Amino acid sequence: MIKIRKAKKTEIKEIKKLIDSFEEMDVIEETFPEKYYQRILKKGILFVAVNDNRVIGVCFGTYNSKERWSDLLGIAVRKEFRKKGVGTELIKEFERDVRKKKLRTIDLYADKSQIDLFNKLKYVKGRTYAAFRKKIK
Repeated sequence: MIKIRKAKKTEIKEIKKLIDSFEEMDVIEETFPEKYYQRILKKGILFVAVNDNRVIGVCFGTYNSKERWSDLLGIAVRKEFRKKGVGTELIKEFERDVRKKKLRTIDLYADKSQIDLFNKLKYVKGRTYAAFRKKIK
């Protein structure tokens, strides 16, 4: 059975490995170091989907309680668990947490493969952006 819950500190390595392997996130290993997820765990929002004690999905973001906004920074689900409602449940848990914190908005950037999911959950598409990256050596 799949369970959605807050991440544990002991799962940071597994979360990083999942995000680093997630092609749609367009990340390289250095994009999100373990310290980044530790900081999100302490000061942000970090949920996991777990099946048989294995992290199969993750949803994370940050927020500003004074200005009452949140950013959903990333969502990733292992390929074999996609199209089974895991991403939807992760986002709904993120939304519940945002409501509990009395925040007003959730902003996010979505990969093309995630657009249908966010449309289904009634997110309104904003302006169109192109993503760029340059690795500085």
